[in-house]
Amino acid sequence: DVGRPALRASNMAHTRLAVALAMAPVLARGTGSDDGVTSMDGTPILDFADVSDQYTAMLMCLVPLLLAGIISLVFVCFLTKTLMSKKTGVDIGVPKLDYLAAKVKSGSIAFLREEYKYLAVYVAVWAVVVLVLFTIVPIVEGKSDDGVRAAACMITG
Repeated sequence: DVGRPALRASNMAHTRLAVALAMAPVLARGTGSDDGVTSMDGTPILDFADVSDQYTAMLMCLVPLLLAGIISLVFVCFLTKTLMSKKTGVDIGVPKLDYLAAKVKSGSIAFLREEYKYLAVYVAVWAVVVLVLFTIVPIVEGKSDDGVRAAACMITG
């Protein structure tokens, strides 16, 4: 199927967006002693000291991430439209190409089914580990739902 690479790119974009949305509250808290986000060399990129509301700080992180996600989805739509408009098989005079494409498609679907069986077990086991660890030792002191949130973020990602 010609559109599969674009669909995989779309899934990766959704995964990145989910991780970015999950990390926005952490980024909004800031890093370092100056309560801001700094670059590798220590220069401030974003200073949250001037922001009094935690939701405003979270929004400051969220808006660029949402824009990046929207831009990536528009690009995926462009790629899908471009790939789907290409002629294949009978359209270009090689009907055997359609037969071979069907064989490749059925093989790739079988492979992905098997791969996702193993991946589901792997993710489930590690989600339970993350749930237990972050419930026992929360990320933020006094928050009892950190384990549930961390496990949900892991499964979503």
